[in-house]
Amino acid sequence: MRFDNARIDKEKITDYLLGSSSVAAIGKARLFGRMGFSAQDWEQLAAALRRQASQAAVEIQTSDWGSKYVATGPIDGPNGGSYKIVSVWIDDGTGLRLVTAYPFKE
Repeated sequence: MRFDNARIDKEKITDYLLGSSSVAAIGKARLFGRMGFSAQDWEQLAAALRRQASQAAVEIQTSDWGSKYVATGPIDGPNGGSYKIVSVWIDDGTGLRLVTAYPFKE
């Protein structure tokens, strides 16, 4: 699967992964913030998520909304650290797009 052209909406990064719109968003914002990502440079996290999915182990699932791709593997942060995360993508027939990303829990 090619993730290099996958759609990632700015709001998905700034409001959801780096924002404080919900309790879950606050936890994600803390993680990605500790990694050195910021809402001002949201494209940096978008690019890192595309790289993470391209290099990760990907499980394909079928859902009511299309084919879902669950990528589990490391993401490299601007601070030099590497963290294992899960990113979830969907192809609903209009192209591949990011749904969510969260820390990997064993």
